[in-house]
Amino acid sequence: MNYIFIDESGDLGFKTSSSHYFILVAILVSNPKKLDNLVKNTYRKYKRRIYKSNELKATKTPNDINMDIIVKLNKIDNKVFAIVFEKSNIYKLDFQNDINILYDILASKLANLIEINDKTVIIVDKNKNQIQIKNFNEVFKKNLNNLKNHPISFIHANSINYKGLQIADLLSWSIYQKYENKNDAFEKLIENKSVKKVYED
Repeated sequence: MNYIFIDESGDLGFKTSSSHYFILVAILVSNPKKLDNLVKNTYRKYKRRIYKSNELKATKTPNDINMDIIVKLNKIDNKVFAIVFEKSNIYKLDFQNDINILYDILASKLANLIEINDKTVIIVDKNKNQIQIKNFNEVFKKNLNNLKNHPISFIHANSINYKGLQIADLLSWSIYQKYENKNDAFEKLIENKSVKKVYED
């Protein structure tokens, strides 16, 4: 049985303060307890330096600790998938000025990268209402590479409750640093990754 954790960095807004890029990341593992242990051990090792919270957030964690987590993550069997969307290409998408439709369109591109070879549970940070959740689930499931129709289920939950979502947060943040801030120090540490720019010329 496999587990996929999904998170994003950047935003889908178009204000002056909005990001130039939107990053969507999935990490696939067969043993999510190893991600739990990675986060717990990080708290234990760096308890005097990590922001006091029930949730590990890359933006609030010192850079050297984020790097240490990625290096240790590479020792765990996993696959990382990411799509990179430069928002200047927004004119290429027909999303009816609906941010939720736009999100699902981009999520479908992420799903296209993922090959399903076992029963799979997909865990997504919960930030949608029930209709939006239903639409996301349908679009994402439809676009997965699941030729043998392995069972797929979804969980939309608070990232406080899933350490795998906290790792996905770190991965999306790391890739975001490369594109938004021209800093690839974190992204280049991530092994076994598939990163695709979408809607590029």
